[in-house]
Amino acid sequence: MKKDEDRDEWAFEPLVGVGGLTFGSPLTEARLHLGAVPRQPVGAADWIVETEESFTELGVTLYADKTGRLMAVAVDALRGPQVRVAGMPVTGRVPSVLDQWLCEYNQEHGFEPRYSPDGGPVSPELGLFIRAQRAGDVLLTRPIFLAPQWTRDVWDCMHSSEWRLGGYRA
Repeated sequence: MKKDEDRDEWAFEPLVGVGGLTFGSPLTEARLHLGAVPRQPVGAADWIVETEESFTELGVTLYADKTGRLMAVAVDALRGPQVRVAGMPVTGRVPSVLDQWLCEYNQEHGFEPRYSPDGGPVSPELGLFIRAQRAGDVLLTRPIFLAPQWTRDVWDCMHSSEWRLGGYRA
């Protein structure tokens, strides 16, 4: 697992993009921006997702819709870049801490707290979904940043592989 000081820092703009990746842009553009080759693209038979691409070394997974547009970016809890949301680091944290923080953030801004069917806190207004990912005997946060089109029903939009083992693939 990377220490915070060894992680890249990525900027986040709610509902617009993360780490220089812009939601709605062609997946080919996102690949070029990352400057890496995906470990394995997965052609999907899922309802909405056409493509899932894991960039294992970077600790990032990209999800595109059936038109080939970037719709979500999942950041690996163990290897991924650190992303701050309103000053709070959200990658590789204790889930209960972020759950409490996001609940308070939502209340302060007049947003209703929401949770996914697997218990992860979701903020459609930020385009943020916090998942738990196993890291040995503990759980750490795996944030997923979402395009506006996917904030309403993230659990229906996300590729089925994301729901298995917190999306972690060794």
